[in-house]
Parts: sequence; C-alpha cells; structure tokens
Amino acid sequence: MNAVIAWELKRRRWFILWWTIGIAGLIAITVLAYKAIGHDAKQLNSTFNSISSSAGGFFGGSDFFSPVGYLSSQIYYILLPILVIIMATTLAAGLMNRDENNTTVEYTLARAISRRQLLFAKAIVGLVIIAAVCVLTYIVTAASVHIAGIKINQADLLTTHLLSFAFSASFGVIAFALMAASQLTRKLATSAAIVLAFGGYVVSSLAGLIHWLNTPAKFMPYHYYDTVGLLGGHSRGELILYLVCVTVLAACIATAGYGRRDIG
Repeated sequence: MNAVIAWELKRRRWFILWWTIGIAGLIAITVLAYKAIGHDAKQLNSTFNSISSSAGGFFGGSDFFSPVGYLSSQIYYILLPILVIIMATTLAAGLMNRDENNTTVEYTLARAISRRQLLFAKAIVGLVIIAAVCVLTYIVTAASVHIAGIKINQADLLTTHLLSFAFSASFGVIAFALMAASQLTRKLATSAAIVLAFGGYVVSSLAGLIHWLNTPAKFMPYHYYDTVGLLGGHSRGELILYLVCVTVLAACIATAGYGRRDIG
C-alpha cells in the first residue's frame, strides 16, 4: 500500500505545484489589493450600505471593506471555495478514474493488495494533497495579510483557512465516494458534487430574498458556512458536524461499494 501512495503522490507532484501557485497567487493579489483601499474602508462601506443584508448573502455578508468583511467576501466565501471545489473534484476524478480508464488498475490489484487497501491508499493520497495545498496557501495568505496591514487574529485566520479548505474539499470527498460506489454513480459523481456545491450556494444566498427557500437552504452545506463568524472567532459547531457526517458517510459508501462493483 505504501508503494501505491508513493507512486500516486509522485505522479501528482505537478498537480500540487500548479494548484498551489494558482490559488496562492490569486489570494495574494486579492489580499494585497486591500492595501490600496484600506484607508477608505469606512467611506466605501457607507457607499455600499444601500445593498441589503439579504442581497449581501451572495458575498457572505454586506460588510465588504472591514478586515473581516473583506477577507470573507473576497477570499473565503467565494474565491477560495470555487478553486478548492474544482481542485478537489478534479483530484477525485483523477484518483478514481485514471487507472480504470487506462485499465492499469487490474495490474495494481494483481499485487498483494486488497480493494479496500487500494481505496484507502487513494483516499490518503487525496487528503495529503489537499493538506499540502492548504498549508502552503495559508503561509502565503498570512504573509499577504501582514503586508497589506489587515488587522486580524492569526488564530482565527488559520481556523478559517483550515475549515474553508475542509468545507470545499468535502465536495471532492462526495465525488470520490460516488465514483467508488458503483459504475452508475461513477458517471454522475462529478456533476452531482458540483451541483450540490454551487446549487447549494445559490439556494442559501437566495434564502434571504425568497422566504420559501429558508427550509430547503437548511439542507444545503453552504447554509452552515459562515465565514464572517469564523474570521470573528466564532466557530460553528454545525459546520464541523457537517464535515464529520460527510466524511463518515462517504467512507461507508465508498468502502461498501468499491468492494463489490465491477472495475474497469
């Protein structure tokens, strides 16, 4: 199993590099832009006060130019989740589909490794890659925040960054589990994960404007993703509970399905 993990990590080293550079670069550019507008934050906020709090739901809140509001609306509510969701679902597809499409998975299983061990190895690779990109991009984010002169508690910034990555990567976990479960769900996995992610964002954002969406929104992951609260030091137990439930459920579905379905 260790050989499989080492091989998978080795052939995805460029994936890690380019995604890290891309995400870190966009974060750095966005955060450093605050240096040019930070001194006008109060005036800009008063200008944008005409935007209702309901409409501000599309950006994670109606406060756009305070340190917390800027990082929330510009980085953690939209930009970072979009990038990490795309990265995580792409990674899940690569881990689960590449070997099967190339029929090389049969040679792997011909070794002294069970299906469960192979699935576990691929899951570890995915987690290691996500964790590596998360840590490296946090270093760039923290440095950019310091250079831009944004006053924010570093512990809260770290917590927000970690939970933002975990939340966004959860859609990759869902895709991974569906790809492992059966041939039918394998074909729909990426689409289902993306629809859940961005459909949930739209429904949760519209809930402040369309009252009958309040109930459906409670079943969407984005409903529990409060970046303003996280950056303000208020971790939400609902978000952590969601992450735990998704991880456990995905592990059960993937393990049960991958052990009995046709591969190839």
